[in-house]
Amino acid sequence: MADDENACVRNIVKEIMRECKSKKIQINKNFITYFTKLLLINPNWGIGDDFFSQRQNVQTFVSYITEELLNNADHPKLVTLKIQFSYTCNLEHMDYFIQGNRKELKWRLRSLEDDIVRMNNVEEKELVDSLYKKIVYYITFVTGLGNPAKSKVYEESMVALKSIFDEDEVRQFSTLTKHEKIEQLDHFSKVVGGIRLFNKDCDKGGEGIANLPALVTEANMIIKEGTEQILLFIMEKVNELTTIVDRSYVLWPVYHNFYRMRLANKDELTKLDLDIEHLKDFLIFYRQYELITRKVLEEFDRIYERIEVIKASMRKLMKIIHETVYMKLAIPVGVVFPLFEQLWEIWTQFQDLAHLLSRISVILSNTEACVRQMEYQQVAIDNIIGNVPPMTDAERLQRNSHVELSSDKEGVTVLKSESIKNIEFVKFEYLGFCCWKLVETNGALIPGNPMMGIVVYQGKNYVFSCPEGFHEFLKDPQMCINGVLDLVRKKPHLIGFFQLKEELESIYNITKLVETKEEIKMCEDRGIQTDSNQEEPHIDPKYMWNIWDLKRQALTLANISAAQTSSTQTNKTGSKNSVRTQTYYTKTVEVQTKKDSYTNVPRPSVFIYGLRGRKDDQQFKIDLTRPVEEK
Repeated sequence: MADDENACVRNIVKEIMRECKSKKIQINKNFITYFTKLLLINPNWGIGDDFFSQRQNVQTFVSYITEELLNNADHPKLVTLKIQFSYTCNLEHMDYFIQGNRKELKWRLRSLEDDIVRMNNVEEKELVDSLYKKIVYYITFVTGLGNPAKSKVYEESMVALKSIFDEDEVRQFSTLTKHEKIEQLDHFSKVVGGIRLFNKDCDKGGEGIANLPALVTEANMIIKEGTEQILLFIMEKVNELTTIVDRSYVLWPVYHNFYRMRLANKDELTKLDLDIEHLKDFLIFYRQYELITRKVLEEFDRIYERIEVIKASMRKLMKIIHETVYMKLAIPVGVVFPLFEQLWEIWTQFQDLAHLLSRISVILSNTEACVRQMEYQQVAIDNIIGNVPPMTDAERLQRNSHVELSSDKEGVTVLKSESIKNIEFVKFEYLGFCCWKLVETNGALIPGNPMMGIVVYQGKNYVFSCPEGFHEFLKDPQMCINGVLDLVRKKPHLIGFFQLKEELESIYNITKLVETKEEIKMCEDRGIQTDSNQEEPHIDPKYMWNIWDLKRQALTLANISAAQTSSTQTNKTGSKNSVRTQTYYTKTVEVQTKKDSYTNVPRPSVFIYGLRGRKDDQQFKIDLTRPVEEK
C-alpha cells in the first residue's frame, strides 16, 4: 500500500513539475512532494491508489497546485508551507546534516585519496617524497587545521607526521592493500590532528589553527542576539494581527445558551482594502515563524551547553596529556596515541557546532527573505487598530483570569492551573489556541487562557479564550474536535503547524467529518419609530372606534354585494334602441414549417508523433484532417 501511494505521489509530482516547467515556474521538487502529500491527506480530492482510473481528479489536483504556485507564490499560506518545509528538512535533521558535511569533505578529497592509494610499491626517492607530500596535504585538509599551501602550516603538519610515520615507512605503506591504506590515513589524521592541537596548547605551534572554542561561543552569542531581535519583530506583528482578528469577531447569541461567532466590522475592513481571510493567513504565518524562532533559540541554548561541556572535556584531557608526557623522553605509543585521538575527536565536535551555526544562520536569512517578499499592509493595519495599542498575549490572559470553568459532563474534567506543577511543560492541544474559536472563525488563532481552567477530554488538555466557547465545547466535544480536523484538511498550512498529519492519516477513510446543521429561524420582537408631525392633524367625523360598529358595517357591505339589480322594458316604451353587430368571415392563413437540410463536415484525423522509439516524453500531435472540398 505504501509503495502504491509513493508511486501515485511520484507520478503527480512529475506532472506538476512538467506543468511548472512549461509555465516557467522555478520551484524545488522536494517542496512539491511535501505540498502534494499534505493535500492528499484530504480524501475529498478523490485521489487514491488507482492513479489512472481517477485521471480527471488528478488533472484538477495538478491544475490547482500549478495555479497556486503561479498566482499565490507570495501568499502567506504558501510561504508558511515553505518555511515549514525548510525547518523540517534542516533544523529537525541536524545530525544528518553534520554527517553529510563530513561525507562531502571526504568526497572533495576523494581524488587526492585515490592518488595516494594507487601509488603501489614505491622505491624511488622522488616518488617517496611525492607520496609523503600528498599524505601531508591530505591529513591537513581532512583535519581542517590550516591551509597546507602555506609553508608554516605544511611544515608543522609534516613534523607532526614524521613523529609517528617516518619517510622510510612510506615504502612499506605503498605495499599495503587499498583498505589498509585508507585505515592508515584515517589513523594518521586523528593522531596528527591531536598532536598539532597539543602543540598549540603548549605554544609550540598552531599555525593556521583558529581558536575554534572562542569563535563558536562568540558566533552562538551573536546569532542568538540577532534571533532575539527577530522574535521581537515577530511578536509585534502577532500582537497586531491577533488584536484585529479578535476584535473583528464578536459573540452572537443565536438563541438561549447557544452562541456563534460573527464578523462585526466587515464594512470597515472593506473600506481599508483588508481581507479578513488574508489577515488570518498572515497570523498563521507569523505564529509559525514565532514557533520556529523559539525552537531555534532553544537550539542556541543547547549549543551553548554543549560548548561548555566540550570545553570542560578538552581541558580535562589536555591536563591528562600534559601529565603523561611531562619530563619523559620516550612514551609508549599505546599510551599517548589514544589520547591524541580522543583530543582530535573532541575538536571535531567544535567543528560540527561551527557548521551547525552556519547552517542555522543561512536558514534564518532565507526565512527573512521570504518575509520581505510578502505584502504586509502596515498602514491599513495601523488605521484599523487606531490609538489603542495592540493587546499582548499576557494582557489577553488577564482579561478572563477571574472566570472559573466547571464541568458536570461525564468524561470532561476541568483542572485549575494552580493545582498543576510545572504548567509550562504541560502539552496543550492545538498549541494552546482556543479550538472553538478556531472552528467558528474559520482559522483565527486566538490563544486560550489556562487561568480559567484546563479542560481534560480523552486524556488531552484543551484551553479556551472565553467561557462561552467552553460551554459550546461541552455540548459535543467530539464535534468540536472534528470541526478542527475538517478545517485543517482545508488549510494544509495548519497541518504542520498543529502537528496533525498522523491523526489526519488515521481518519483518511472518513470523508465527511462534520454534519452541517441548518440554522433554526427564531422570531423576535422589534420596535420601530416613525417621525412625528409629518401631516397636519385631522379629525375624521366618520371614524368608529367600536369593533361592533365595524362588524355591523362589514355585514351591511356583505349583504349589498350579494344583492342584484335588474331592469325590464315594456311595449309602451316611447323609443327603442337598435343594437348592431358585425361579424367577420374566416380568413385563411398560411404558415411555413422548418425545412430539413444537411451539412457535410470533414473527418478528423490526428497522428501522435513520438509514442515509439523515443526515450524522453516529448510527444506532439500532427493534424492530418483534410477539407471536404478535396474529397
